[in-house]
Amino acid sequence: MTYKIHRKHYLKSVGLLALTLGWAYPALAQQTPAPAADAQDAAEESDTGASAPDIIVTGSSIRGAPAVGSNLISVGRDAIEDNAVQTVQQLLKTVPAIWGGNAAGQGGFAANDSAGASVPQIHGLGGSNSSSTLVVIDGHRFPLTGIIRNLPDPNFIPTNAIERVEVLAEGASSIYGSDAVAGVLNFITRRRFEGVEANAQYGFGDDYKNWSANIALGHRWDSGGGAIFYSYTDRGNLLGADRPLTLPDQRARGGANFANFNCSPASFQPTGSSLIYLAPYKTGISNAQANAPCEQASYTDLIPQERRHSVMVKLDQQVGDRLSLNADFVFSSRSNIQRNSVTIASSTGATPAAQLITAQVFGPGSGRGGQINPFFVAPDGTNATSGTIRFDANELFPEGARAKGVSETFYGYFNAEYKLSDKWRLGGFVMAGVNTAKTTITGSLCQSCLLLALNGTTNANGNLTQPSIPNTNVLVTNVPLTTANAVDVWNPRATNRTSPEVLKRLLDSRNYQAARQVIQQYNLKLDGSLFELPAGEVKVALGADMTKYKIDTEVVEPNNTGPSSTGSSFNAFRYLRTVKSAYAEVLIPIVSPEMEVPFARRIDVNVSGRYDHYSDFGSIKNPKFAATWEVVEGLKIRANYATSFVAPQFSTYGPDVLSGIDGRSVDTFFGPQNGTLNVPLDKYPEARAIPGCNAPGQTTCILGTATIAGMRLDGANPDVKPAEGKTWAIGADFAPRFLPGLTANLTYWHTTLEGTSGSPPLSIVINSDAFHDLLKIYPNGATPAEIEAYRGGRRQRSPLSSGPIYFGLDFRNYNVYTVYVEGIDFDVHYRHSFDWGSIRGGIAGTYKTKFDQTAAPGEPVFSVLNRNRFNGTFPSIRTDLRADLNVDVGPVSASVFANYTGGFTFWGSTALNPVTSSGGIPNGGGDKVGSYTTVDLNLTYKFGDSLPGEPSVYVQVSNLFDTYPPFENTAQGFDNFVGFVLGRTVNVGLRMKF
Repeated sequence: MTYKIHRKHYLKSVGLLALTLGWAYPALAQQTPAPAADAQDAAEESDTGASAPDIIVTGSSIRGAPAVGSNLISVGRDAIEDNAVQTVQQLLKTVPAIWGGNAAGQGGFAANDSAGASVPQIHGLGGSNSSSTLVVIDGHRFPLTGIIRNLPDPNFIPTNAIERVEVLAEGASSIYGSDAVAGVLNFITRRRFEGVEANAQYGFGDDYKNWSANIALGHRWDSGGGAIFYSYTDRGNLLGADRPLTLPDQRARGGANFANFNCSPASFQPTGSSLIYLAPYKTGISNAQANAPCEQASYTDLIPQERRHSVMVKLDQQVGDRLSLNADFVFSSRSNIQRNSVTIASSTGATPAAQLITAQVFGPGSGRGGQINPFFVAPDGTNATSGTIRFDANELFPEGARAKGVSETFYGYFNAEYKLSDKWRLGGFVMAGVNTAKTTITGSLCQSCLLLALNGTTNANGNLTQPSIPNTNVLVTNVPLTTANAVDVWNPRATNRTSPEVLKRLLDSRNYQAARQVIQQYNLKLDGSLFELPAGEVKVALGADMTKYKIDTEVVEPNNTGPSSTGSSFNAFRYLRTVKSAYAEVLIPIVSPEMEVPFARRIDVNVSGRYDHYSDFGSIKNPKFAATWEVVEGLKIRANYATSFVAPQFSTYGPDVLSGIDGRSVDTFFGPQNGTLNVPLDKYPEARAIPGCNAPGQTTCILGTATIAGMRLDGANPDVKPAEGKTWAIGADFAPRFLPGLTANLTYWHTTLEGTSGSPPLSIVINSDAFHDLLKIYPNGATPAEIEAYRGGRRQRSPLSSGPIYFGLDFRNYNVYTVYVEGIDFDVHYRHSFDWGSIRGGIAGTYKTKFDQTAAPGEPVFSVLNRNRFNGTFPSIRTDLRADLNVDVGPVSASVFANYTGGFTFWGSTALNPVTSSGGIPNGGGDKVGSYTTVDLNLTYKFGDSLPGEPSVYVQVSNLFDTYPPFENTAQGFDNFVGFVLGRTVNVGLRMKF
């Protein structure tokens, strides 16, 4: 893609480049395998070079133990600094095994809760309802974030406080409990830091800019020390209009038109006509999707403006010879401002299309008396007296709507260790934290206000007797309509006849939602050596853990009676959970080098297990077995097997009524079914009695139409269970002595994740025996008593159809998918030094060999390997690679990185070549989507001690060749599993150390 780059940005960068001879330092950003000893030695080196206490390696509870049987990937401090990363999101992009790094990493914690797309996921196993990758900081949990979803967002950590990130791509619930099915990301922070470090950078791209700054201060004394790390980032927004290829009409790229007829001024379809008239209402066009001329995406931010302050304080103190104390305190404040279309605003999770205004309007001769709109315009050549308007108010209110989100995270961590003897230690920690997320949407259209000013009622159909609030007797009308209280949707802003009072009322709409998530974790552990074997000490760790969660959520939104200032609804929901756990781990050395066993230089075996009891759904147990066989020096074979689990999201599991048990309440909804279902009549023979489903020879019937209306349940479900995982892996690490500088590792892994929670796709519901009963047919139309029984006291979000209700769809969360995934992770790197400097490089990647799944419990297994978006959750793309080449010449360094995501078949519902299926199981079709390659460039010049602070200046260019993501036939035209449309960005920075 071709972007214009502003001249002033280039002048800034050229000036700095001239000052620094045009160079900036590269980063060694590839992941490196961290076999036990090497990782341990590196980790024990502090910022000041002093020796730190024995460490805990990710994936083990035993102090100083190696990562037995594991491919432990480590991204160190050099990569963090030299990649000029502003956020953790950018850092994780360097590890091909992690999905989510290609996302923009801005926004997503508030109204839309789209963070699921950018939450880091090992091997892509996760989605909006859960995370199969556990994210921890220094081995402990931290407050989750979100309002609709509750997911980990590690971006609140100051990047200058991170020592390294360890990636354990295997099941680890035996050590950590829930979520560690695909693996664990452990952000290990810097300890014993002394001195001063400062860094600042400015970045820009087409219609985008950012800048950041951070500083670290540390001081050591004889028995301890302290440090403070502060980071600030300011990242600009990106409007849909700034990336025209993301707008809904994708026909120029060979795709479909995803636009609509909701226009400003409004489009008009006369009653009884199939034609739609656009302003100035001269000529009608057919009501076909290809003709849809209007869109709202250009008024909406693709990513919001984001500002973040993050600070971390670390303290440690040695008390005598036996007691060690340390404490961490973290605070982060993040604010987002996102521009939205004025006609799209919802705090209840409704899709944007459902928020566009489509309503009946009445003119002279319609016989509707006081409901006649005085501004009514009949199209030329017609005698229309009523019809349907489709309206988008963005031209009338060009300033648009604003969603302001604020997320604040705080936690305190206190750890104590006591040496019982030279071989045994007792340790414990307490962590308590809270995240508060709030979103306020202002400037959006008050839809009931517009309907009242359009047809005199709060109902799109203009019904004067339909209650404004479902299941109440509240009825609000605005008749007779006059030029003083009506709205003109037929004329543009310059000539619009709506009164100032009505215009003001139309924007009297405020949506507010907030969540406060509290976490407390208490841990006690005893670890040491049991006894000596010929190969070494048998080490063990025993521990207990208790974690408490509390989430309070509240939602304030208009109640469909007019302006929100005079009529709003308030709902509050609470989630409580306590997890009590016990765990044990033993490390058994079988062979050591001193034993001189042929072809077995060292053999270690590790066995661990954990018991977790959840206050809401019961208990679960998970073991793990692992072994490492060092054949000869430089060659290791490793293997492991584990079971793991993912606890249900708080908003997914629970009593599905407003008032729950044990102080809990969970948000669930009841309302109309929007969308059609093509139901096979052999599976639902009772549907044959529905009018329109009883023609001779008819085999299917489409429900959910205007004449065959239905109702639907959404939200939490008390029957949801944990998703359970089984993982195994076997691999090898090779670091030959005859070729120093070469490292290679290869891992073949398998993950089974059974019963992930979510709402089952409609095609599965109507074809699966397992979910057959989720669709309930009322052949003669449901009676009021049957409708109320189906509602069951749940919150009603919008009114049902005024006609008969013929079916009910239970679309709450269930344990839906089971996936079977296998693949290969590999890393080959080489480094060599010369008299003039050094060169290093290599390639790392993930290649999936299997991605099978079931559509429902008991259903057949089928493959979705490299066929993306069928289930909308797991990215099944086969190949992800990252190659790098790095050269150091004196003070100058340069690095180039190539990031590759392989092509795939798009199996989404909008594929141009429709996906074929049998009984709801896909078996063909779909669109081919090309591969995606981007190149990053890092340059640095280090002045060394020739200047105070040993300054370094750098330039980091992401997506050097401005490569656009491959086309996919969706409304935005690209797949955010693959990449984002930010384009080329240039960051110029200065780093100093004292």
